[in-house]
Amino acid sequence: MLMRQLARLLHNLAALLLVAACSAVDVAAPNAPTVPPSLGDAVNTARAFLEAWTKGDFNTMYGLLSPRSLVISREAFTAAYQQAEQTLNLFGENAKRFRILDDQTQRQGNTAIIRYDMTFKSRFLGEFTDSGRTMRLLLTDRGWRVAWSTMDIFEGLAGGAQLVLERTPPLRGNIYDRNGKIIAQDDVPNYAVRLLTRQYPTGSPDACFRALAETFRLYIGDFEQYRPFTGQDFGFTVGTLFQSDYEALRPSLDRVCLLQYVPQRTRFYYGGNIAAQTVGFVTPLQADQQAAFPNLAPGALVGQFGVERAWQEQLSGESGAELLIRTADGVTVRTIHRKPPVRGQDVHLSLDRELQLKAEQAIAAAYNEANWAPLRNGAAQARLVTGAAAVVLDVKTGDVLALASFPSAHPDAWRIGTTWDAAEVIGRYFAQRAVVNHATEELYALGSVMKIVSTAAAADSGAFRMTETRFCNGTLKSPDDGRILTDWIYLEPNRDPNYHGEINLHQALTSSCDIYFWLVGEKLNSLNPSLLKQYANKLGLGVPTGIDSLVDLEGVIPDPDWTRANEGRAWGVGDSLNVVIGQGNVKVTVLQAARMTAAIANGEVLPNLTLVKKVGYPGQPPTYVAPEREAQPLGLKPEVIEGVRLGMCEVISDTKLGTASWVFAGWDHARVKVCGKTGTVQSGTLYPHGWFVAYAGLPNQTPDIAIAVLVLYSREGSETGAPIARRIIEAYYGLPYAPFPRYWADPYEVLPTPGLSGGQ
Repeated sequence: MLMRQLARLLHNLAALLLVAACSAVDVAAPNAPTVPPSLGDAVNTARAFLEAWTKGDFNTMYGLLSPRSLVISREAFTAAYQQAEQTLNLFGENAKRFRILDDQTQRQGNTAIIRYDMTFKSRFLGEFTDSGRTMRLLLTDRGWRVAWSTMDIFEGLAGGAQLVLERTPPLRGNIYDRNGKIIAQDDVPNYAVRLLTRQYPTGSPDACFRALAETFRLYIGDFEQYRPFTGQDFGFTVGTLFQSDYEALRPSLDRVCLLQYVPQRTRFYYGGNIAAQTVGFVTPLQADQQAAFPNLAPGALVGQFGVERAWQEQLSGESGAELLIRTADGVTVRTIHRKPPVRGQDVHLSLDRELQLKAEQAIAAAYNEANWAPLRNGAAQARLVTGAAAVVLDVKTGDVLALASFPSAHPDAWRIGTTWDAAEVIGRYFAQRAVVNHATEELYALGSVMKIVSTAAAADSGAFRMTETRFCNGTLKSPDDGRILTDWIYLEPNRDPNYHGEINLHQALTSSCDIYFWLVGEKLNSLNPSLLKQYANKLGLGVPTGIDSLVDLEGVIPDPDWTRANEGRAWGVGDSLNVVIGQGNVKVTVLQAARMTAAIANGEVLPNLTLVKKVGYPGQPPTYVAPEREAQPLGLKPEVIEGVRLGMCEVISDTKLGTASWVFAGWDHARVKVCGKTGTVQSGTLYPHGWFVAYAGLPNQTPDIAIAVLVLYSREGSETGAPIARRIIEAYYGLPYAPFPRYWADPYEVLPTPGLSGGQ
């Protein structure tokens, strides 16, 4: 209301003041001095007026107005300038400055015309100059005075017109993979795919649900929420398709589903939502976020999560702006200044787009075939929200090639004008922890994968020789409290507890014999209770990975100092027995496990990890390049590295002792050599977490990739993580996919829980 009243007042005043400005006779003093002041005096008055403006001294400015101009009150005069400056959003020192054009000033009787330039420093427009402005002064009995009108603020600001600043969001920078392939791009035509439930071409929703789950890398069980709507006229957005995918997939989808394809233009992510928790996604700038991003126009895109958030400033570019004078009915009278938007910088990642997509597909496919998948989404028998993660690293460089987290979220759910049922879908995403990166933002016990560290610590410290044997028979009397500890194999149905028999240290790693490693833990504890922590840290566990752009948790490898500080108690032998098999308070990220595996694979250094390779504008030198960092030497004896590698390789190849040999049955080791380690972690429920880590490469060469997979609330790592890892390795090398285990179709059987055991 106040603004409208001010506009009407200025409209009425403008008419009067324009007349005043054009008629010197009306306002000149009747008894003007016989020797009038000079044109130089008029220039000095104009300079005083403008200097007062630059200082925000509106009282001095008002005192220099001609008598007829005083029809405007001091308050309204001040408000007119303050409103203009607020619209301009001036900032910094010298936000306003002027230059009088002396060669263009002139006098016409009792009127002086002063030409000048006015320069403004606007937060949104940058610095700009309004050139060739005109100020009229009249000779009065008080000397030269300014014949003021609202057009002295800006030419054209009269007759009820208003000063308007319009801001234009910039085009956000692209995100590319390591091969220059698009991962994210602005303003891309695509289709929102909506499932219409009134009918199914095959008569049943099952085939449709399976096709959609496969297409969009979703868990088929999530589609059960749509089954009750069968035969009813409802629609639900389930994904998005790029133009080429739409053309390729629509015929097969339409055979089993009734779908609506809604054309739209959005920031589009390859595959719809590739690497959503790692790449992140964007949402339009909300009103309550404006203070946090003052340089962005309303509606500009703001990064949420991952790379989009970490590199928001570079990706976002600079909003454009136009300073206009516009009439009440929307007619633009004048464009004072236009600052075009500046496109954002592009970000180039280490990710391999195709491998990333195939890793996500492998996890989703496993969930849609495995008997442990129904545990997801808080199923009645478990009430657990589960998920999975997979990380693939380049062994030689530390580049992150793939980082998949399941389930995932779709960026379109947050978009203004989205076709998704936003509140319901976003609520489900948070309930499922789909916005959490399971690979970097959560900590888990490592289970028997920790035995890689334990083997290295035992051999490198001299506590054990690689050839030193122990008898693994499934039980051990605890040196801590005398309890009988049971190995996982002791509880294995139809398995002889003496199956492992007499084995050496590397065979203990291959067979994942808890008995042997409890003996290792006891011996290391007697030498130095912190040895396991020291070797774990050396191999990248319990320390930040140094990854850029993502949450990087430190994790925990407990030792006496940690136990005293965090649990207020003394360390015992039992603590070492837990740590040596990766249980108890051991907490690491999936990314740390992959980095440890890469270190064993290269045998020399703990690699520095890289996600963002470079940032910059197309065709220009980059503004950021990932720094070269000297990798930390492992400092392990070569024979220790070889012993650990042998134990891991025989996990895959030793058909008696290898815990994952059955998963890799039929593998062509002469073509691609794979070495790994399984792990199973007690979760506090009947459903353990399954781990698998591995490295792979051509025979007799430095391995190419290291991989870590974690499947939450599932089964043993050999039964869950290993089949997924095999498929990802097959994808990397372009090998045919082996089918997932046949028993995944059988009813789920709860595993027995071994005493203190990390499982296989």
